[in-house]
Formats: sequence, structure tokens, C-alpha cells
Amino acid sequence: AMINTLETLRDVAEGRAPYAFTDPGLRTKAADAVARGIDCILKTQIRQNGKLTAWCAQHDEKTLEPAWARKYEPPSLSGGETVGIVRFLISIKQSTPEIIAAIEGAVDWLNAVVLRGVRLESKRGADGRTEHWLVKDPAGPPLWARFYELGTNRPLYLDRDSEFHYDFSEIGYERRSGYSYHGTWAAKLLAED
Repeated sequence: AMINTLETLRDVAEGRAPYAFTDPGLRTKAADAVARGIDCILKTQIRQNGKLTAWCAQHDEKTLEPAWARKYEPPSLSGGETVGIVRFLISIKQSTPEIIAAIEGAVDWLNAVVLRGVRLESKRGADGRTEHWLVKDPAGPPLWARFYELGTNRPLYLDRDSEFHYDFSEIGYERRSGYSYHGTWAAKLLAED
């Protein structure tokens, strides 16, 4: 949500369509908001062992520390949200050493936590429900977990009871099949962007 907001504000600041009608005062305010947003992004990037890594799906509004959202969205490193943030940082025309370091740290982290040798399989049962499983597959595409445990980088899965699980098969059908715990989110970013 914040990246979408920052992209819109940037479009306003630059007078891009459909915001060409905006007055210079509003453009200046929008540019200031984008600069503050970038500063916040840089401040919320999580360091582990002194290295820049990724971002949490949500951060505390006052401390900027990783924070809980819903009961199955813990303070963690996010394989999904990090990709959108990195794409935004790459798109900044006037980069800084801090922005470059943030991008490089996140890319290194994404390369380090990729899940290989598995694929996500979906199977529709006789009851009409579709179940998702991770299965071994040496030819499977690179996958990233939605959440990685802070400090260990282990993929992390939760039901609505907020209990940590490290095996995707341990969580119930409702969260396993009703939430995007895995994705190929970073594949294009790492290969092309």
C-alpha cells in the first residue's frame, strides 16, 4: 500500500498524467512526501548481523520495528513485500549511496533465502476445496516464502492462532490454501530488473 501511495505521489510531484493539472504548490508537497517516504523505507530495512536484508510486511508507526498485522502476519522478513520495495527503489532517478546499499542488501538477501527443489502444488478434492502443498521437485521454479523468521531466515507459517510453524504442511487448510505463503515474486526482479 505504501509503495502504491509513493508512486502516486511521485506522479503528482512530476506532473505525470493524469496529474498534469496539479499546481506547483501541490507538486512540491508531493515531492516532499516522497522524500520522507524514501527516508522511512531506508530506516525500516532490517539489519541482521550488520547486513541490510529485507522489510517486514508491516512496521510499527512509532518505533519502525517489524510489527504484527493480522494473527497470521508476524513480525518477520517478507519475501513478497520486499520485491515491491526494491522495484520502487530501483525506479528512483536520482539514486544515493544509501538507496544503492538498500537495493544491494535486499537482492543479496533474496538470493540467499530462495527455496529451490520444491514447487507449490494445488489439488482439488472431492469436496471442491483446493489444497496447496509444497512438493519436492528438482525442476521447480525458484520460490520465496511470504514470511521469514527474524534472525534465522527460516520460512515461517502461521494459522490464526499465531503459533509459528516451520513446515508448510503443519498449518490448517484455511491458511495453507487461503493465503499466498509462497510465490515466484523475486524471480523477474533478480533475473531482469
